[in-house]
Amino acid sequence: MASNVSGIVGDGDERYIPGSRRPDGTLRKERKVRPGFTPAEDVVRYSNSRIEASKPSQYPPGYTPKTKPETSSVAKKKANKVEKVDSGAGQPRLQEPKSKDAPVSTSSACPASSAATEKEKKIKALQKKLRQIDELKAKQNSGTSLNAEQLDKITKAKSLEEELSKLKI
Repeated sequence: MASNVSGIVGDGDERYIPGSRRPDGTLRKERKVRPGFTPAEDVVRYSNSRIEASKPSQYPPGYTPKTKPETSSVAKKKANKVEKVDSGAGQPRLQEPKSKDAPVSTSSACPASSAATEKEKKIKALQKKLRQIDELKAKQNSGTSLNAEQLDKITKAKSLEEELSKLKI
């Protein structure tokens, strides 16, 4: 027998509201419910996933509740980065929360890792720019005419390579 918010119990056509006792002690009769009837308190409210995604979160930015497991690829990458950061003993560095409700902060426990990720981001960005420059040079060699911005980008290749070599050291 299934139970609802409204108190209706039963299966299929045999649904009813069970009898109950009023505060003054008198009995309320059991009442039958017509097939197909759904009371207002049992109607599920329509929810659009796009609207739900655009609503502001009730949690602070960056915090994910433990009750909602993340399965996205971004979440997996974040978990892998936390596991890769070692404290020398092979365990990830995590700071103990001060209270039961406080989220664990990995950024304050490992300031060196955030600097390393910034460095990695800059390296990747420079490598991407150099790849684009190589593509522009290939276009230029094939005979395609380039605009002024593309030509300026090609002239900056030398300084980008120098900057990249400094970051890699």
